[in-house]
Amino acid sequence: MVKSSLSLSHRLWKYKLHYVIVIPALILILAFKIIPFVLNVHMAFTDFIPARGLWDSSWVGMDNFRLLFENVDFRRVLANTLIIKLSYVVFTGLVALGLSLALSSIRSEKLRNSFSTLFLIPFFIPSLVFAFVVMNILSPSLAPIFPVRSLFLGDTELFRPVIVIVETIKTCGIPILVALAAIGVKQAEQSYLLRNVLPAIRAIAAFMILQLSTILSMDFELLHQLNNPLVYLVGDTLNTYQFRIGLMQADYSASAAISLLQFCVQVVFTLLAYVIVRSFFLRDLFSAARDNSPLKTEKRNTSNTGLPALILYSLIVLLPLYMLFVYPFLSKSSTPFALGDLFSAGNFIIYFIVYFVTVCISLLLTLTLAYPLTVRDLPGRNLYKAFLLLVAVMGGGNIAEYLLVKELGMMDTVYSQMVFGFFPIVGVFVIKSIFNSRCGVLKEKAALDGRSELWMFFNLFIPKVWKPLVALGILQFASLWGSFYSSLIFMNSPEHFSPAARLLSVFYVDKESGVGELSLYAGIVSLPPIVLFLVFRRFLTSEVLLSQIRKL
Repeated sequence: MVKSSLSLSHRLWKYKLHYVIVIPALILILAFKIIPFVLNVHMAFTDFIPARGLWDSSWVGMDNFRLLFENVDFRRVLANTLIIKLSYVVFTGLVALGLSLALSSIRSEKLRNSFSTLFLIPFFIPSLVFAFVVMNILSPSLAPIFPVRSLFLGDTELFRPVIVIVETIKTCGIPILVALAAIGVKQAEQSYLLRNVLPAIRAIAAFMILQLSTILSMDFELLHQLNNPLVYLVGDTLNTYQFRIGLMQADYSASAAISLLQFCVQVVFTLLAYVIVRSFFLRDLFSAARDNSPLKTEKRNTSNTGLPALILYSLIVLLPLYMLFVYPFLSKSSTPFALGDLFSAGNFIIYFIVYFVTVCISLLLTLTLAYPLTVRDLPGRNLYKAFLLLVAVMGGGNIAEYLLVKELGMMDTVYSQMVFGFFPIVGVFVIKSIFNSRCGVLKEKAALDGRSELWMFFNLFIPKVWKPLVALGILQFASLWGSFYSSLIFMNSPEHFSPAARLLSVFYVDKESGVGELSLYAGIVSLPPIVLFLVFRRFLTSEVLLSQIRKL
């Protein structure tokens, strides 16, 4: 890297484009991330009464936090969150390590790609739908595939292991692909230990460290469906507890205090994870030697020893696909709802357009936010990175966002679901890392040749990152499409719910309906993200999939 000898003022002028292009994104972040966060922080220290308003409510200092930690239920929920999260991280890491090594033993590149694709599909099934399928499979009354003698989701001893296993099946494809890509870089090594085992361990270790950046967060939409009063003692987590006491019981101050606690803890772990991964594992995750194809590794002398394990895991992964796309046609309908009562082509089209527009705006913001990070001697670069990391940790869906939407008159409109979907900040770091690892030298050479920053933005940066940018768009669309949370809190009219939220509304009415039209509708809701994944699977590299760490 060539170190700049220019003075601060000269560098500020030279890189003026980088400061200008982030202004629109920063304005939106200020309006829809920073302001709600500040309001949420203030609410955490007040006895918030909606009739009085936030600023006229009584200031109580640390009382909300003191009451939380004096609450036995909260302490238990905090312990549950840590136990389930850490169990998930360890179990997923071990499963991913074993399966990635098994995959690396397969001779046929097409077979490896097929297994890798299959293992990623559960991630693209909406969490609500995945929970619906799990409830059906484990239901003693339905027993659609194999006899079920135990009430797995109502047993306090079995619930945590079930949750960990279910989350692992849903998300394990990502660390598998990350490890497989790391193995592919080391094929010149002669030793199996150095060629396969060590790269896989390092990649999985990086994945596990990054997962700790969300140590107090779980997949809310999955747990929200699988959780029930019978297992609150062991299965209630901060996300489900906060939702229940905040939006359902209207204890806004306590909910805000929990949100602030999550932020404070996770910002520390996020910064630690960032420093550790950047210092010791960056080349394991982002390397110029990596193949741009996500499901392709170098041909090598292998023995197919891992095939039995891969087949066994494939059968497990195929269960939810069977329940969504085969079983509804083989079973007799047991639901009082006709498919026409659920499925609305107009609703699907509206939300497809809404989420498509949201993704397009988000990708433009990601592009402009990432470009300044490609300049290593940009004045204020480290401060800018720290700011983006803080924004990423802020998360979303808190009480302050709900109150802000009400104040702006955006309730029961699609605009609220759009504006809060603009900011997948982790993608900014992914785009920056991909470009710097592969094209950093080219950018420095262009700078030495006298090329302007504007020229490099349009002729170097965009052409080199458009594929991972499109992949990020696919991932974000899948996330938006499969989520019911925004519709649930921002929409008053069920007829305006998103396709996933419509499924949730019917699910609440008749939880025993596990087959028939309800299952068929769940399969229809799952189709758009799955189809997009299959069409664009070559774009979805292990590097791009790392953007989903904060969503796992």
